[in-house]
Amino acid sequence: MKQYDYITLSKAIGIILVVVGHFTSTVYMPAYYSEIKNLIFSFHMPLFMILSGFLFQMSMSRKPDGISLLPFLKKKFLRLMVPYFFISAAIALLNFGLGLFMPVKRTVDWHYLLEILYTNVGGSAVFLWFMYTLFVVFLISALCMKLKGGIAILGILSVILYFIPLPQIFYLSFVHSFIIYFWAGMILFLLTDKQKLRPSLAHSIFAIIILTLAYGRKDFVETENLKQFLNLICGLSGSYMVICIAHEIQKSSNNWLMSLGKYSAYIYLLHMAGVYSVRMVYEKMGLFTPFTYSIALALAVIAGLVLPVILTKYVINKNKSLTFLMGGN
Repeated sequence: MKQYDYITLSKAIGIILVVVGHFTSTVYMPAYYSEIKNLIFSFHMPLFMILSGFLFQMSMSRKPDGISLLPFLKKKFLRLMVPYFFISAAIALLNFGLGLFMPVKRTVDWHYLLEILYTNVGGSAVFLWFMYTLFVVFLISALCMKLKGGIAILGILSVILYFIPLPQIFYLSFVHSFIIYFWAGMILFLLTDKQKLRPSLAHSIFAIIILTLAYGRKDFVETENLKQFLNLICGLSGSYMVICIAHEIQKSSNNWLMSLGKYSAYIYLLHMAGVYSVRMVYEKMGLFTPFTYSIALALAVIAGLVLPVILTKYVINKNKSLTFLMGGN
């Protein structure tokens, strides 16, 4: 729906921030980038969880009889879990091959392969947590929405879970931190759809102020619950800031940003191929200064955005098996 093009634009801005935040060199990282990365990390994945909740509630609102649970979960499994397992296996194979000649972040053995089924194996596959977590969040949310007052039940559950640490098994440690953003996205859709809230430039400025205040204070608090609360404020305000900016951008023609937004899922799955390639070359060159890091960062962002789009358009979309494995139709 053209009315909600700003959601696709928000995905584009969000995926750019993801790529920027993932250019992390173990050899050298200037202080300016470290602070930028930490700020981005305070809200970039909450943003995608909010957008997912927004679209989930939109689909719910367009179906008066509600969703059919099993077909819905099957669709989400194909969309999220199939590419999760495929990319996990591909990374495992790559790490196994590299491990024969050089040290790797995580040695591939039977423990590694088993852990892929139920927890984060870390290393080069660490970014895949979002796919598994989002599927579990969809499962919980869909079950709640089958109950009377489902959105209120989900909200109460989300708030409770946010302050209760959960084990890592089945990515529950991520679910407890992120399901509240999914619910917030659902509420955001209800408010905007009923014209009770309209993202604007003024709102983005207000969100920036809140983000700045919360981000500046969260490292100085001592109690864990207060730190969690400030993290939540950062996630909500930063995400709403991006959505408001995207709403303003929607007023002009931004075809390239819309394209990035539409390819955001593929970029998320494949961006590390471009980013890691640039990082390896940069570290081999050994010219470590803030200026050279900035150049390498710019090249990594371009590679991390462009390479996945090229691979998707000219390789994945040309092959039905690859399209299926990457979560496409």
